[in-house]
This record gives sequence, C-alpha cells and structure tokens, in this order.
Amino acid sequence: MTDFERLRLGMVDGQIRTADVTDHRVIGAFLSVPRESFVPEARKGLAYLDARVPLGPTGRAMLEPMILARLVQLAAPVEGERALVVGCGLGYTAAVLAALGLDVVALEEEADLARGARERLVGVDVVEGRLADGAPQAGPYDLIFCDGAIVTGADRLGAQLTPRGRLVAPAGQGRTTRATVFRRSDQGLAAATFFDAAGATLPGFGPVEAFAF
Repeated sequence: MTDFERLRLGMVDGQIRTADVTDHRVIGAFLSVPRESFVPEARKGLAYLDARVPLGPTGRAMLEPMILARLVQLAAPVEGERALVVGCGLGYTAAVLAALGLDVVALEEEADLARGARERLVGVDVVEGRLADGAPQAGPYDLIFCDGAIVTGADRLGAQLTPRGRLVAPAGQGRTTRATVFRRSDQGLAAATFFDAAGATLPGFGPVEAFAF
C-alpha cells in the first residue's frame, strides 16, 4: 500500500464514515478515486486533509472530503443517470460520480482548470463555458451537482433537469450555507435543506448586487 493509499483509507475512515456516510457505493467510490491526482501538483500533500484545497489564484477551491461525500450521498446517484457537474475544477467530483456509474458531463469556465480536467478524466465529457449558463446542449440531466456554493442562479440550472431530476448544491452564504436539493415543481424549483455545507462560491452564482441611490 502506498502512502497516498493509506491517506485515502484514513480519509474515508476518519472523515467520511464518521460523518454518517453509510452508502457502501459512495464509500467505495471515494476509496477508488485517487484524490491526489485531482489537486494542483504543488498541493498534493493537502489532498487528504479535512480542508478545502485551493485550485489556483482566483479563489476556487475543492470541497472538503466530508462535505462532498455527504452531498454525493444526499444526491442518491443511480447508475446510468445523466449528470452535470457545475464548476468541476480539476475533475475530482466528476470522477467520483463516474465511478458510481453515472454518465457525467463536467462544466468548467476557467481554461486552465478545464484543460487540467480533460487531462485527468477518462470517460467524462469536459465542457468549457460559463458556469451560470449550465450546459443545456448536453442535457437534460437527472442530476446537476454544484461543486461549490451558490447564492443565486439555481433556476437557470433547474431548467436543464429532467422532470424528476434534482439539483444538489451547497446553497447560501457563509454560515447560512446548507446542503440543498432542488426539484422542479409547477411553481418553479422547490428546495429542501439538510446540513451545513459551506464552500467557496462558484463564479456567476454570487449574490445579486443591490443598486445604491
């Protein structure tokens, strides 16, 4: 067993299993995907810490393993479903969903991150474009997974869901950010909130600025 394999096992046993992640398929995916391969080269030593890993100079960061694992379990992914990962970074979350048997599209707007995701991901379609626009050309999706926090913009993504699809995201700002599942309804998107799930806000999903008079 390599050092990274030991660290990965420690992450799963010490961070994920202890956070009420009980779905054996989710646990298996986190055991099988080498997180160290999806962080910037200079930050490989941070791959298995219970902390956000910065992805570059723009403020983007990977979700903590515990939060990500709980969100993936909450999403209840089903093998064969079509999924969109919004703000895929270097591709870790997309790789986890692909390991669960989903047909994954990974959306990224930063050219360097999109290029890095293409280099790392196998069997995943990486699309470069504005995160806030989603990727309607490749939809509709059974699952849309935001790989970072959103404050606004859920409606545009929700329009790209299948009738029974769901959008899963850390939604809110700061300490008010909660794991949220959005589903389509006759009145628009219906939201159900679950646990605290802070994350770096994705570009294009920040709060709407109010005009000052």
